[in-house]
Amino acid sequence: MKWIFSVVIVAAMLSSCRHDPVIEPVAELNTVSGTLRLHVVPEWEGAPLALFSEYTNVSNYRTTVELLKMYFSEIELASVNGSVPVTDIELFNLDGPKQAEWSVPVGTYTALYAGLGVPEDLNHTDPSVYPVDHPLGINSATYWTWNSGYRFVMFEGRYDPDPLSMDPLTSSYSIHTGLDTCYAYLNLIPSTPITIMENGTTEITIRVAVDRFFYSSTETVDLATENASHGNNLPLALKLTRNMVSSITLD
Repeated sequence: MKWIFSVVIVAAMLSSCRHDPVIEPVAELNTVSGTLRLHVVPEWEGAPLALFSEYTNVSNYRTTVELLKMYFSEIELASVNGSVPVTDIELFNLDGPKQAEWSVPVGTYTALYAGLGVPEDLNHTDPSVYPVDHPLGINSATYWTWNSGYRFVMFEGRYDPDPLSMDPLTSSYSIHTGLDTCYAYLNLIPSTPITIMENGTTEITIRVAVDRFFYSSTETVDLATENASHGNNLPLALKLTRNMVSSITLD
């Protein structure tokens, strides 16, 4: 009898010392839905970005943007009750404003969460297993064969350090981010809550300030010395990623 009593005491002590993991709340899915339409708009100093047009960047370099692709992934809408998933991944080829839309549960949401890049569990999948027009399919042209992974951001163009020159821009830059290390998180807060109504369409806009890819409050990308990253220049890839995170906003 003493032995049984001792076992009960020990079990009670072990139970009182257990630390269960904290689980983030996930909103109970509402079966009633509406449409969320997302516009992604690339801009330069507040005006629509025009590929191949000449701009002056923060370093006073004549600059063009000729290619801009980026992945948004693990998109969620957040409310006071938790978050609801929207989509696993989308690829935006920003040769102009682009849009995507999804069916989401009715409700009022105060934030949009997304990853900039491809999450690790998808990054090392084979593009041949997807339909060709899937964001991770062959037609995306973002797969790094040598790395068995995807390019998260492809940012390319030309530049000239001489702001007074009238010559054609001949120096090129090509900065691609990838590798799991470059995956970043976006926590986008709209100016007013996002309200999804039954059978309605709610439109929101993500603005991408491309001019700010070259700088933040703490660091600058100097194209004269920082103009190439293809998996072999992680410091530059991470700098671009940090600048991009601070350049993306939600209306």
